[in-house]
Amino acid sequence: MKYAVNVLLATTLSLGLLSGCMAESTTATSTAAAATTNYTNGKQYATLSASIPTQAPSNQVEVTEIFWYGCPHCYELEPTINEYLKTKPANVYFNRVPATLGEKWTFHAKLFYVGKMLDSDGSKGIHTKIFDALHKQGRRIDNDDAIKRFFEAQGFTAAQVDTVLKSMELQTSLNYAKEVTNKSGIQSVPSLIVGGKYLTGPAMMSEGSKLIDVLNYLVNKK
Repeated sequence: MKYAVNVLLATTLSLGLLSGCMAESTTATSTAAAATTNYTNGKQYATLSASIPTQAPSNQVEVTEIFWYGCPHCYELEPTINEYLKTKPANVYFNRVPATLGEKWTFHAKLFYVGKMLDSDGSKGIHTKIFDALHKQGRRIDNDDAIKRFFEAQGFTAAQVDTVLKSMELQTSLNYAKEVTNKSGIQSVPSLIVGGKYLTGPAMMSEGSKLIDVLNYLVNKK
């Protein structure tokens, strides 16, 4: 990795590999914010040695989900993420970033951003449909022709898909995903980063620890 993580983070990540997708599960649940609970650096979360770039407005705290479409653990986490999006604090800016830990991962990052650009308001539920296509239907979307067929089946025209595939915005988004992946130093997914500096995820949850509670704790951490 071009960017190193500290020893504490490296140790935590090595433990997390047991229940995450690595380069070439357990779903955490929660019912309430953990306003009065203290969590421990090195157990339920870790501090990155170098902050990742964020996209949140200055008055908001970014929660970044780093995922891979091919990861069953990321797919299993989706209900928890959707629950969090319904209940997250008003000052939280949620940002999905696809990991680029290998060639297939990078292609799936491209798939994510094409979907995000075509379904910019999320009204077609493209993100969920991509996950379902890969994990429920067993489809392979691993080249540009497959991307075009998939999005045309969702009601987009070939011209719309071609425009996105050739756009500078797509390349900029992919460069951003690579930068986040490198600077975070992650070795497995799903991972969540709060405020650009605190790493957590389902692999770091011990018995009794709940992911949404930990996210809420980290959002309020100074």
